[in-house]
Order: sequence, then structure tokens, then C-alpha cells
Amino acid sequence: MAPVRANGWSTLNIILHWLIVAFIIIQFFDHEAMVAMWRAARQGTEIDAGTTWLGWTHIVVGILVLTATVVRIADRRIAGRPAHPDGAPAWTHQLARITHTLLYALLLAMPLTGLVAWFGGVGAVAEVHETLWTPLLVIVALHIIGALVQEFYYRTGVLRRIVGLK
Repeated sequence: MAPVRANGWSTLNIILHWLIVAFIIIQFFDHEAMVAMWRAARQGTEIDAGTTWLGWTHIVVGILVLTATVVRIADRRIAGRPAHPDGAPAWTHQLARITHTLLYALLLAMPLTGLVAWFGGVGAVAEVHETLWTPLLVIVALHIIGALVQEFYYRTGVLRRIVGLK
């Protein structure tokens, strides 16, 4: 279990959080190019340079998601995490733990399955990779909703912590 930090998230953890958010947004927009590049590679057909560039962007950004997630987990273990805020029921803390665990699992599984699919040419793993997208979006939505409820209903200040305003 990670140590508890009295003064909020580490600066590194905050930066990585927002980088991962940006990376996921990029993946949302370049997804179709990756699908086209995958199909072209499997069928041995040509695609335009823009689609190829966006497809490789998807791969590189996936590697960045994986790297940022691993570093964020390591930082969380080493530097600790802030205590769950006062003012919210205990069940919200448990739900936050579950949501974060699922979120980290998906942020590791998505790029790993994508890399295995692409560099190994494994179609079944590509299907798993694509199937994980919807659960990732659901967990991200729950994470956002939970943060908003914590901030505006329970008034715990969690949003201030993740933007570095402790």
C-alpha cells in the first residue's frame, strides 16, 4: 500500500494525470486511422500518407500512455497519494479505489494489447484491444462523475488537488 501524502499529489503525478488525459483524447481522434492501417496491413493494401501518419501516431501515443501509467503507478507507490478527503461517506472512498484500480488496469491493458496485436500481427488480441475501449470510456466517465460529485456535492476539494492547488 502506498504511503499517505499530507500535501496532495506529487507534481509528477499531476503532470502524468493530465498527460494521460491528453493522450486518451488523441487516441479517440486517431482511432479510425489505426483501424484503416490495421486493415491495410492485414490485407496487403495501400493507404494514404495521412492515414499512415495518424496510425503511427496512435501507436506512439499508446506507448506514451503505457509509459506514463507505469511511471504514475510507481510515483504513487513511492511518493504516496493524498488521504481520501474528509466530508464524504466511506463508500465513496471504496468506489474510488475500485474505479482507480480498473482505470489503471485498462490503461495498462489497452496499450499492451495494441502493441501485441500490431507488432505480433495477432488478430484475436486486436479484437481484445478494441473491445477494451468501451470499458475504458465507461470507467473514465465514472471517474469524472465521481470527481465532480466529490467537488460540488461533498465539497471535498479533490479537483483542486489534481490541478495542483492543494
